[in-house]
Amino acid sequence: MNDYEKEPGREAVRKLEALAHFIQVFESLGVLVLLVALVVVASIIAPGFSTYTNIANTIIMASITAATGLGMTFAIAVGGFDLSVGSVQALTAIVVASLLAVTSVPLAILGALLTGLLVGLLNGVIISKLRIPAFVVTFGLMSIVRGVALLATQGQSVMITNHPDFATLNNGKILAIPVPFIIVLMVLAALYLMLRHTPFGRHTCAIGGNQAAAIASGINVDRVTIAVFGLVGVTAAISGVMLSSQLMIVDGTLGTGLELQAIAISVLGGTSLSGGNGNLVGTVLAALLLATIASALNILKVAAFYQYLFVGVLLIFALSIDTVRRIILEKSMLSRA
Repeated sequence: MNDYEKEPGREAVRKLEALAHFIQVFESLGVLVLLVALVVVASIIAPGFSTYTNIANTIIMASITAATGLGMTFAIAVGGFDLSVGSVQALTAIVVASLLAVTSVPLAILGALLTGLLVGLLNGVIISKLRIPAFVVTFGLMSIVRGVALLATQGQSVMITNHPDFATLNNGKILAIPVPFIIVLMVLAALYLMLRHTPFGRHTCAIGGNQAAAIASGINVDRVTIAVFGLVGVTAAISGVMLSSQLMIVDGTLGTGLELQAIAISVLGGTSLSGGNGNLVGTVLAALLLATIASALNILKVAAFYQYLFVGVLLIFALSIDTVRRIILEKSMLSRA
């Protein structure tokens, strides 16, 4: 083949790669554009939406979901996901509420975080050592942990009365910024550095991208997988602590559906379900987007089930965009070959 025949092929590859790059940028920034547009529209059509109180409450709602979503982003990046996070949120909320009756706030929070870590590590060990798919393991732990939460409380509610100051973790402000959002930003910063600037983060994406290649390059897949699911358990526990501070009364039914919300905001934020990458900033923005949708619909007195409709449509749209991008990348690689 002469150079004249090769040039159109090169041009086609360049166009495919440019299109794939554009779609990737759209995935990363599209949720921000949607969020800004939604805030503007909601401020116009929903009276009371733009008040400080409503905006603060929306941010708090988003923060609780985002904390779990950040951990879920790691799980998806490694090539799996964790369906037990909602149950872990409920259990850790119960743990912190129960411990507050007998100990200090820091020790109660530490107990909740350790509980989440243990559940996450158990998930990781079973997945990696027994070679059972993450879906099966975390689905089973979802039921087990939920059962433990219900048994621990005998189906009753646990009130937080000994430490009324614990509510400050939810309704406190620093420079007018809600404390839960500051906590999420700190978690985001730590996990972003971990994902982008440490061997652990690079290994996480390498395993999710191509596990066989990761093994061949000497990466300890089992160790990384266990650590990732331990991390997911800790982030679910953080959201459990924040939720308990918001409600000040908890029970074993909390967190139902959280796993789907966490997966949704991760995918909406630009993390591919095929693994190999993670967009943590996008996850937080997507959590703000979903919380804004819920807030606007509540103010407009729209029935709650429409919120599920919006989330479902956005999730299918995000998955479609990701699928198109992967198809284009595959075509460009085939054309290059």
